[in-house]
Amino acid sequence: METMVQDLRYGVRQLRKNPGFTLIAVLTLGLGIAVNTTMFSLVSAFLLRRPPGREPERVAVITGVDPAQGFQADASPVSVPNYLAWREANHIFVEMAAADEYRTVSLTWQSQAEALRSAAVSANYFSLLGVAPQLGRSFQVGDDLPGQEHVVMLSHELWDRRFGSDPSAVGGTIRLNREDYTVIGVMPASFRLLGFTPQLWTPLVLAPADQTAAARRDRSLYLFARLKPGVTIEEARAEMVVLARRAEESFAETEKGWGAEVRTLPDFLIYVFSIRSALAVMMTSVAFVLMIACANVAGLLLARAAGRRKELAIRCALGAGRLRVIRQLLTEGLLIAVLGGSTGLLLAYWGIQLLRSGMTFNAAISTISFRLDWRVLLFAAGLSLVCAVLCSLAPSLSASRTDVTTNLKDESRTASAGISHTRLRTVMVTGEIALALFLLVGSGLLFHGLFVIEHQNLGFQADHLLTASLTLDKARYPDASRQTLFVREAISRLQHLPGAEVAAAASDLPATGPGSVTLRIQGQADSPTNQGLSALDFVVTPDYFRTAGISLRHGRTFTEADDPSAPPVVLVNQEFVARYLHDQEPLGKRVRLEVNGGAAGWSEIVGVVGNVKSYSESTRDDPEVYEPFLQRPVPSFSLMVRATSDPSILASALRSTVAQIDVELPLARVMSMPGVIASQREGNPLFLQVLGCFALLALMLAAIGIYGLIAYSVGQRTHEIGIRIALGARSQDVLRMVLAEGMKMAAVGGAVGLVLALPLPKLFGAIFFDLHVSEPRVYFIVPICILLVAMLATYLPARRAAQLDPMNALRQE
Repeated sequence: METMVQDLRYGVRQLRKNPGFTLIAVLTLGLGIAVNTTMFSLVSAFLLRRPPGREPERVAVITGVDPAQGFQADASPVSVPNYLAWREANHIFVEMAAADEYRTVSLTWQSQAEALRSAAVSANYFSLLGVAPQLGRSFQVGDDLPGQEHVVMLSHELWDRRFGSDPSAVGGTIRLNREDYTVIGVMPASFRLLGFTPQLWTPLVLAPADQTAAARRDRSLYLFARLKPGVTIEEARAEMVVLARRAEESFAETEKGWGAEVRTLPDFLIYVFSIRSALAVMMTSVAFVLMIACANVAGLLLARAAGRRKELAIRCALGAGRLRVIRQLLTEGLLIAVLGGSTGLLLAYWGIQLLRSGMTFNAAISTISFRLDWRVLLFAAGLSLVCAVLCSLAPSLSASRTDVTTNLKDESRTASAGISHTRLRTVMVTGEIALALFLLVGSGLLFHGLFVIEHQNLGFQADHLLTASLTLDKARYPDASRQTLFVREAISRLQHLPGAEVAAAASDLPATGPGSVTLRIQGQADSPTNQGLSALDFVVTPDYFRTAGISLRHGRTFTEADDPSAPPVVLVNQEFVARYLHDQEPLGKRVRLEVNGGAAGWSEIVGVVGNVKSYSESTRDDPEVYEPFLQRPVPSFSLMVRATSDPSILASALRSTVAQIDVELPLARVMSMPGVIASQREGNPLFLQVLGCFALLALMLAAIGIYGLIAYSVGQRTHEIGIRIALGARSQDVLRMVLAEGMKMAAVGGAVGLVLALPLPKLFGAIFFDLHVSEPRVYFIVPICILLVAMLATYLPARRAAQLDPMNALRQE
């Protein structure tokens, strides 16, 4: 301990003796640690924080596996009949609960109506998770029976925002969907499931119609189950696969190809939130930045150790062993790492504040709290220790091998530090260049992939389009005729608004990720390849295609005559014709859609429209089918109005028009279609900005490394360069010699980086769903940029070398 204290004191004196060196080393490490700590705060918030409740690792989430391959096809909801059957037939769960997480309700409070996200859950949902309300009680047996279901639990955020955190709200009455509900409890602010952000919960009531064979087409439930003691998640998965296969055998018409997947609750939340891939890319990027920073500091320590050769030789001559010298130098590296870690924590605090201000682009993200918690502090401390080893181990080992006799006899102040020192620093700087090029290529590929997404043709005209979503409640709109009457009246009034061209209604807005439907095509063989055909499903009013600006390619669109009394008809897109009809004549073909509440028979294809991207961030064209709203009304839909100018001008008129028809019917997400698309892409700019900053920081650090190495090399070779000039070497010759040294490192590092970056397109394609990042030009542009930066970093010390006065250089000996 006494020796350690001596080493620490001596290290502090050495660092105070060289303030410039200390400042550069600490700031370099501080930057590397800061970006890593900032990114790890996201990892801690999203991936490492335990979900609320009792033993969340023992809670399993059961989802369906959609035979139609798509984004997260193995995390699809399941039907009510499967929930009831699996709840009774399994032998591995203590109990099972169900939740319909994506409902919308109308809350009327103090004469103000508001559309809210809600979840309908079984009575044992909260008890299964092991969470208790902050106020009141949770659901109990009997609350989910018809006639007793008018009870509601509020989220802490809703209780605070609409009820002023008034405890008397519990036991009071509120109106949901025009019906009175009793507030029985308020959940604590800590109850947040990643990606699921309902503002209130109501009981899940299962009617007899939900338990029929036809109800198997309606898949809307996520199943939560608690494992029995000693049962593993693998055993649970195996049993659910068997139960899913049994359902497929018994109900082949609706369950053909469907399977079941089981994950623990923490794994499921991370999977469906789809942030693991982005965090993995960013953490890899900052790890590379830290490696470059450590290489720079290690290069500084190598140069410093070379300048202390005589001191170390004297220490060895006085009896210091090699291990003693290594420990002393490691202690100095540890001090630098501790100072760098402290600086990094300060910078990370500011970085987290800056990052938090940019992560408010949707409700799910904004509810996540990330900060300098104990995990982040522990990570920063561990990272500082790792940096101490990475930065000082190689210089310590190299310096400890000093030749005592040679160094004691050497009176030169500028002699070379030795081939091993130079070679080691060269390897480090070459590695920095390789890592910087790798990061820049990766960033360039992602930039290009997202640029293609941002500027692609979505297949419709989003400009001048105003949208709003709403849900018709069962109290006033219990059947299809009432729903159709409301839609007709609303569209009629909207079309007569000043500044409006045409209006329509649709179950889903274009390019917003609509639901899919399985189908069959009449006349095609009932084979495994034909079984399980699927397409994106839209239910639209006649003027939808004109309102959205979707082109008609063949046949006709819907008319007012396509009502319930007319034969069922559908429209399909070009991709549907190419993929499922093999470019045969589509008009007159008949398809049967497997939708709950849809036509039981066959529908005739009467028209073909252009392809519309299924999602604004997708580059694929998927098969699409359109049904007439008059033949299959849906209670939840979006209104669309095409304006003659800025669509936001019509927003207040749209609200007042709906209020004139039904004052208790709130509109949600009243915004222009470009605004809807921008909201889907709001995370992309932040992701690219952060990744771009990391890549540029890596390039800057690599340039500093090149400059430092070449400048040090020129300083060590001052006498040699003076002799060259004295013997007749021109300034241009010296300039070329030093430039060649730097460009050689840049070329070797660039070549290594290019080899490392070659698999990146395939890697990104596997990590990010439907992201095409193949862009060969990046592999030419980035190396050229690296060479230019390396040339600039090398030119400054090279110019200084070329301007040396040979007389002064020779006198330095």
